[in-house]
Amino acid sequence: MSTPKSKSNNLPPLQKRIILYLAKHEHQTINEINLGINPPPRNKSLYKSTWTAFKALKGKSMIKEVTSKEWRGNEYPCFWLTDLGIFTALVEGADIQDLLEKTIKTYPNNKILQCCLKIAPFTGIEGYRIALSAILNKGKLEQSDLTTIMLTQMQKDSSIEQFKQSLGILKKDLPEVYEKIDKQIKQYADFLKKIGEMM
Repeated sequence: MSTPKSKSNNLPPLQKRIILYLAKHEHQTINEINLGINPPPRNKSLYKSTWTAFKALKGKSMIKEVTSKEWRGNEYPCFWLTDLGIFTALVEGADIQDLLEKTIKTYPNNKILQCCLKIAPFTGIEGYRIALSAILNKGKLEQSDLTTIMLTQMQKDSSIEQFKQSLGILKKDLPEVYEKIDKQIKQYADFLKKIGEMM
């Protein structure tokens, strides 16, 4: 499933191509990435442009080294998207399912990130923006960010069924976050009931 694109495009075209390429593929060396985004016949001058764009993405903390690969007796670093790179790819139109599969393989212990991607089809672009903002401010996603995304979804036009599906994912993957959100929803409902009684 593809996602709606952001109205503002902050990435130069080559950086965007690298981000979207990595969103579809597992971690790779810089040379593999260059070969992937510049198919034959190759222009040798493009390697320098790719390398420059690659360094810029590293500087923006959108990609990082996640493992290494041995080739002809030498170790070469392999790179993939960071949390920021993942949500930037979503905003740029990457496929959620591809990203989720690659994220689970690359970051098997980051349950908060995985859960955010699982509920992404229900939260839409607003959820991505909240996640991006949290990552830019704190460098990573936290449980409180999931709570914010869910409570924002509750205020949007998403259906009750979509909200229930998101809650089901949370209950299964992150029960501690689910309990906090469930408590906040009940408090919110009680508050609205009291206001209704006063009118």
